[in-house]
Amino acid sequence: MAGDHPLIQLEGLSKVFYTEEVETHALSNINLSIKTGEFVSIAGPSGCGKTTLLSILGLLDSPTGGQ
Repeated sequence: MAGDHPLIQLEGLSKVFYTEEVETHALSNINLSIKTGEFVSIAGPSGCGKTTLLSILGLLDSPTGGQ
């Protein structure tokens, strides 16, 4: 069945933003598997990394760790 294999799979995904004063951990060790035909919603409070995750999934940004 086509839905048995992940269409998108993230393993240990991390994203850190560096400045001169501080490093901000936007994502830390994210594991996600989305199979063909699944509908997914990403929800959470402001500042939890939703936009960062979507930017990486859309290939607009690169993670600092994971695959």
